[in-house]
Amino acid sequence: MSDRRYLVKEMFGPTLQGEGAHAGRAVVFLRFAACNLACTGCDTDFSPEGARRFSADEIVARLRELDTGHAWRVIVTGGEPTLQWDEPLSAAIRGVGFRVHMESNGTRPLAGPVDWLTISPKPQHHPASIVLADGLPANELKVVVDDTVDEAVLDRYAAQYPCEHYFLQPWMDDRYAATLAKTIALVHARPQWRLSLQTHKIIGVP
Repeated sequence: MSDRRYLVKEMFGPTLQGEGAHAGRAVVFLRFAACNLACTGCDTDFSPEGARRFSADEIVARLRELDTGHAWRVIVTGGEPTLQWDEPLSAAIRGVGFRVHMESNGTRPLAGPVDWLTISPKPQHHPASIVLADGLPANELKVVVDDTVDEAVLDRYAAQYPCEHYFLQPWMDDRYAATLAKTIALVHARPQWRLSLQTHKIIGVP
């Protein structure tokens, strides 16, 4: 077992997955601190301030404690989870029976296996040194719609990340009504894409 200690912003649950193909499923969350991007309008606090370091065994114990309904499904996110995710932590969490669903910005390869990979690309926020990685084993592509997203952008993403599930999700900010209308128009223009809403925010769960 690795003696590495992972910088974790929070672990919480039981709750529901709010987005994408598994929306509505009972889950627990493992949110890592730190990200390699600084996206305008990001709605997640992943800052190292207030984060704590845990061993793989401590993370597993806490996730099992949180998973009171025995859903055995954990959403691994951040920040950017691939900055810390590795083979020992994957083996520890999956070894006790959890299915691991990860959401990544698609800029880094996976250093340990997962059971479901959601890529949510945001290259409009990349510095010049960061590019989207090819060959990621995506199960789901989720594009957050802002002013930079159009049909050509969606076509490029679909070509780069062939997978079964394609979702468009409007930013829930002060321009939400306009962004939602744009998202719906894009779904009509590219019907392989489906609308994803942040249902956890709508119904008021973590």
